[in-house]
Amino acid sequence: MNKSLLEMLKSTGKWPEKPVISLVGAGGKTTCAYLLAEELAGQGKKVLVTTTTHMEHPGFLGRNGVIDKSPEDIAAALGKSLIVTAGTSGPGGMKMKALPKAVFCAVLPFFDAVIIEADGSKRHPFKVPAAHEPVIVKETTHIMILAGMPAVGRPIRDICFRIEEAEKLLLETGTVGDTPCPDLVLTPGLAGHLLESGYVQPLKKKFPGAAQMILLNQTGDRKAVEEMQEYISVPVYARPSDPTTVNGKIHLILLAAGFSRRFGENKLLYELDGRPMYEYPMEVLRALNELRRDIASVCVVSQYGMILEAAAKNGFCAVENKESALGISSSLKLGIRESRKAGSSKKTEEHFYCFFVADQPHLRADTVNRFLDGFLKSGKKIGCLAKGDTTGNPVIFHENYIQELMELEGDTGGKKVLKRHPEDVFLCDVGESLQLHDYDSRESLRDRSIK
Repeated sequence: MNKSLLEMLKSTGKWPEKPVISLVGAGGKTTCAYLLAEELAGQGKKVLVTTTTHMEHPGFLGRNGVIDKSPEDIAAALGKSLIVTAGTSGPGGMKMKALPKAVFCAVLPFFDAVIIEADGSKRHPFKVPAAHEPVIVKETTHIMILAGMPAVGRPIRDICFRIEEAEKLLLETGTVGDTPCPDLVLTPGLAGHLLESGYVQPLKKKFPGAAQMILLNQTGDRKAVEEMQEYISVPVYARPSDPTTVNGKIHLILLAAGFSRRFGENKLLYELDGRPMYEYPMEVLRALNELRRDIASVCVVSQYGMILEAAAKNGFCAVENKESALGISSSLKLGIRESRKAGSSKKTEEHFYCFFVADQPHLRADTVNRFLDGFLKSGKKIGCLAKGDTTGNPVIFHENYIQELMELEGDTGGKKVLKRHPEDVFLCDVGESLQLHDYDSRESLRDRSIK
């Protein structure tokens, strides 16, 4: 079984209470930075993502950034997400640059982990650094050195950033024969030699207390890892290309037709911080629909005209449940039927149905996005958010379970199907347990605020 990035880092040595992880090299630093951030956030950790050089502006990655702000503003952003990307404006607004040192030091106490993109490679898959690189802060506890394995088997001239530094290293060590350096083909052994001489040894001298590892990105080739490890004095790991579902399509379904009997009035229309409760989960649906390319449909099932009108204004499928007295199963089945109309006849497409409830106002879109990413990569057919032994919403099902869902009756929801198949369930830690909270009574509203 492949280790996660976090498991790889932890295996390099002692894991501190507040790790500061610097990513250097080439071939996927930004992707790996956010994968690490999501793993840590999944454990309830507050994570700062930043850079000491420059990195892709978070806005171009579909992520919220706190740019050119004060330490107080950066800390306040934790109220919206466990992952905060912070920096300063780069040229033309395309890149994000480093935080001022004083700001960086001021925000450190607010976070449980810091992930830093500490090197530039101008989109090359391989790099040999210059003397002034990488730019690593003294607080660093772990250094992850990346190399994009698609570079192997290609001439150095085509894949290496700072080729002059590679040539210098090879000449110093007598590795270059009669073949000019730019014409050399990068082999696992040659890559290992360059990474050891260019990164590992200099960084050991400069940062003796920091644990190091090398990540060969976009490969599952164990032989290449073994060959490279012969030249490298720190652990070498491989990360395969991102697993994805074949043309997977997700249908988002908001169940908003309950009677609120214990609440004493229609709780979905009850205002929290000046907004009806149902608006908060609907906002999550809107954000996911804008953020993800795999959303096939968004459906809202309700017996209430105001909620159906709001759904239609957002461009969602608004489905009236005239038989809501039959229980939540009636809304669930209506949502499935309407969502399937938006399906495709392509045999290569798999469909997933993700159910939300309308009385869960603290749920955040970034949490659900992380959950959906983890679920699709897990290979499981059922998934839900959870905190410890407590499972919560949303819950997602592969189309293989549609028949079982359509057989539900009364006030029984999808959790009954989930409990039948524990071996096929993916659980995603929600982070803050408040996000799972739903409101059944007025008493449960005490001391609760969205702000």
